[in-house]
Amino acid sequence: MSQLASLQNYSEPLQPNSVDIRTEYLEPITSSTYKYTFRLDQAGYLDTNSMLTFKLQSVGAAQDGVCRVNPYNGVLGGIKRVIFQVGDNIINDVQDVYKYSTLKNMNMPESMRNGYLGHYLGNSFFTNVARASTDLAGEGNVELSYAQTCNATTGAYVYDNGKSGVNFGKADGTSTGILPNSLNINNDVANNHQYGITLGMLIPALKGQRIPLFVFDKQRILLTFEFNTSEKYCVNTKNGNLGYNATTNCIADPTDVIPNNVRLVVDYIVVPTDTQNELLAQTQKEGGYRLEFYDVVNVEKNLPQGSNGVVQEVEHRIGQNNREVHNIIMWKDNLSVDSFNLSAGSTPANSSKGNQVLGAQACIGYGQEEYNCNVDGKDEFDHFVFNPISQYNELSAVLGSDLKVVRPMYCIDDNTTQSKLAQLEDGIMGAMKPLGLSLRNGLPGVVGAGRMIGNYPIVWKYKRKCHSDHKVNVPQDDHTIKVNYFCEVSRVANILNTPQGTNVVVSY
Repeated sequence: MSQLASLQNYSEPLQPNSVDIRTEYLEPITSSTYKYTFRLDQAGYLDTNSMLTFKLQSVGAAQDGVCRVNPYNGVLGGIKRVIFQVGDNIINDVQDVYKYSTLKNMNMPESMRNGYLGHYLGNSFFTNVARASTDLAGEGNVELSYAQTCNATTGAYVYDNGKSGVNFGKADGTSTGILPNSLNINNDVANNHQYGITLGMLIPALKGQRIPLFVFDKQRILLTFEFNTSEKYCVNTKNGNLGYNATTNCIADPTDVIPNNVRLVVDYIVVPTDTQNELLAQTQKEGGYRLEFYDVVNVEKNLPQGSNGVVQEVEHRIGQNNREVHNIIMWKDNLSVDSFNLSAGSTPANSSKGNQVLGAQACIGYGQEEYNCNVDGKDEFDHFVFNPISQYNELSAVLGSDLKVVRPMYCIDDNTTQSKLAQLEDGIMGAMKPLGLSLRNGLPGVVGAGRMIGNYPIVWKYKRKCHSDHKVNVPQDDHTIKVNYFCEVSRVANILNTPQGTNVVVSY
């Protein structure tokens, strides 16, 4: 009877439980060759599955059909910078976002990374184990053996030239079989693949939540995307035909490929009016509505050229005073791609074949490197973390799971290189070795789950032993490198509805 009485109570408004999804295709309001800005409506919630869609176009007849995106992370490597702006307030502004996003969003088993993300990003990076050096280097490849492609020995991890996105040919570059296996980039845009990158991969504020756009009344909501030039994320297989032993490579030139047909496919999650009004009511209370989210601060440093046989020690001040920090990631980017995996010990001598497999998307590692971190005047560890497995475990705490790459891509210690678990000419040796430190305290959520940094700046202490006289199967480790420190920090936006309009204050 009580249930029947509640149904007859017409004084209480019914709560509709329907949620509508409105999808719109947005053209940029301003654009140039490498920079595109979009404006969003103040409607519903911005869903993390909204997508930046585009095609790529090769420039010039010589590049028609011979270019392709990097097989490791595809077009994700092409996104240089993302800005999420509300009015005059910057919610997120992440430089070199492709490095951070590759590590955080593509960390999944190889089959999932290629089969699922490959449909949208164009990545196709398969590895294999050579049962014999005479085995063919990939399914359907009737031309080359593993011994020819990278001088691999039995039992070594190898890049699969036949199944992966690009066949990089022989180690000496004499093969005419250097070509893309899929997703060739042509001069005619209509014949090219359309790529899509979800906004959840590019905008840290969308991590694990939807953003209510309707609370930003009369505020301009802008998304700006800046692309890398093509040498950062594309290969040009015609260049490689000149021969890796002549120090040429398959890395595209900056003007070989440009983005085209750039649009935004936005999913607005429209909730019932009563639910929306409840949230809007919070903006009218004292303190307003509080939106908590992640921000990623990119601090750039350099390591100078090292001396042979000398342990190089540096201390990088990366700041973050009076901010709550969750994780720190050290990404080491070679300033000269041509010297990555280049060694007089390769076969043929100074073969540059390994340079282009990951190219500028590689996070290089060294045989003897160690680190510590000083937070609030105290070192996090009582010793420098030097063992590669210990470094791997610390990175697992940052990512929330193990880094899913084959062993020689991360472990590049002397035992691994000399045992030839992977071959230098194959391009995967030490090609993905970020270092990390987690400062999370185990609590859920954003604010309150990290560590509050006082007036002392965070100091990252790093050592590497440099060698200029390389041994067999050991990459160069004394060159100048660029270092990115990606710091995940808590950020808060307070939205207050005043008689003059909506006021948004963003703070750390």
